[in-house]
Amino acid sequence: MDAVVSRLLQPDVAVGAVVVVTSAVVGQVLWNLKFSPLARQNIPGPWYTAISDFWYGWQGVRFRRVMAIDDLFKEYGPVVRIGPNSVAFLDSQVIHEIYRTYAHNKGAFFENGTFGGKPNSIMTTDSAVHARFRRWHIGAFRKDRMRLTANALVEQMDDLVERLTDDCAGGNPVDVLLLSQIHALDVLGISILNTKFQQIRKREEHPAIKYHIDWLFDLAMRVALSGPLYNIMKALPVKRLREIFSADAGMCAFAGQLYDETPDVPPAEKDEMMSIVAAGKWHRDPVTGEATPKAEVSSEMGCFVLAGIDTASVSQTFALYELARQPKIYENVRAELRAASKHGNVYDGDLLRSLPYLNALVKEVLRANGPASLFLERVIPAGRPVALAGYQIPAGTTVGCTPRSTALREDLFPDPELVNPERWVEMKDGAWATRNDATIADMNAAWWPFGLGVRACVGRPLAELQMLMTTAALVSAFRIDLHKSTTPDSMSAMEIVVIQPKAQQCLLHFTHTL
Repeated sequence: MDAVVSRLLQPDVAVGAVVVVTSAVVGQVLWNLKFSPLARQNIPGPWYTAISDFWYGWQGVRFRRVMAIDDLFKEYGPVVRIGPNSVAFLDSQVIHEIYRTYAHNKGAFFENGTFGGKPNSIMTTDSAVHARFRRWHIGAFRKDRMRLTANALVEQMDDLVERLTDDCAGGNPVDVLLLSQIHALDVLGISILNTKFQQIRKREEHPAIKYHIDWLFDLAMRVALSGPLYNIMKALPVKRLREIFSADAGMCAFAGQLYDETPDVPPAEKDEMMSIVAAGKWHRDPVTGEATPKAEVSSEMGCFVLAGIDTASVSQTFALYELARQPKIYENVRAELRAASKHGNVYDGDLLRSLPYLNALVKEVLRANGPASLFLERVIPAGRPVALAGYQIPAGTTVGCTPRSTALREDLFPDPELVNPERWVEMKDGAWATRNDATIADMNAAWWPFGLGVRACVGRPLAELQMLMTTAALVSAFRIDLHKSTTPDSMSAMEIVVIQPKAQQCLLHFTHTL
């Protein structure tokens, strides 16, 4: 053994090993840069993204991967190579082609988004698994059930107004990001989980609020760090890290409790609200007749809770921030709501959907600060190359875009980071009306904050209803002003899986006006 070690330490052997390793590295770099099937397409992009995934991973560590891709589009154009085997596209027609069917499955990033190691409809890369989950919960978001949901949420909106009235007495500010997270879980409980958390009314914070935040940090580290480094982080005796890495177990336990407490009864009638937990328990595979395992239903519940809290709360936070910093928008929304109240209840979902300016504000906030704006990976399937934007993209290549990138196109949205509802509406005969000119079609094609095609967000009807009702309730009841700590810098976007304010809070003042 000593002789073997001695021989390995000889200069000629050591030099040979260095030469072999260096040759392998150089060979891989040259292959990625010049000779791979993707390299031969001569797709624009910086040389360092072509040779290694380090740049992409580093942007994840910096919480600005989406913004970095935007920067590459500005420098290199609408098609850019962002990794040795990854290409991002900006053209709306190409993007619709990528996402409209199951032809391109989700990429490896999404395999990290399980709860308890079990798949769910948002994160699964298997189109068959996605279709199976979607069959048993899509009915909860039908238009008729959203009308029932709007009626059921009126009391929650009244509780929110009362809570803010008390909390802001004496000029105290409120962190609307945290409040919106609490409110969002209450809404989920009422609308699709058949559970009344009543956190707003009881002034309590459910453990799921913290679990979901920590789970996102865990996911960000899983994606950004290599396996060994991630495992080292998990082993460190640091309290905050232990909290983050236990979030998955916490979410699974919470979802499992919802499962256990939900009666195993047939799905709701058409004139009743629908519990997606009950629907999951009752669902049977149409081929085998087998029930969906508890762990899979729980993973799906964890997924809905995570998506419902985080995306809804961030969107609502940015909407309230814009209402506070742009008094003109606030006055226009308030005037439209006052006029509408003469013709019906301002909590009526159908009435709110008919208000052009309010809906334009929601649309514009989701355009400029849509929370679900990560790079939505899809993989070119095995077989022949696929033609996209004039390039022959080889099988196995990761392709995609971010909703934020198309939504910030300056050719469609001048001064793109400014929230301006009047991009979508115009004044006609003394009232706001939705624009219907030649550019609107292109603008709509570039607007996809809920995703596109068969994998688009199934909960979109609830998300939009919640945002309309919450905004209407708060604008009708309060004047909204910025706290001195809430600035364009504190509200600038960062990416921790979803787009969020950099400060991780948004302090606002609410003054009751009724």
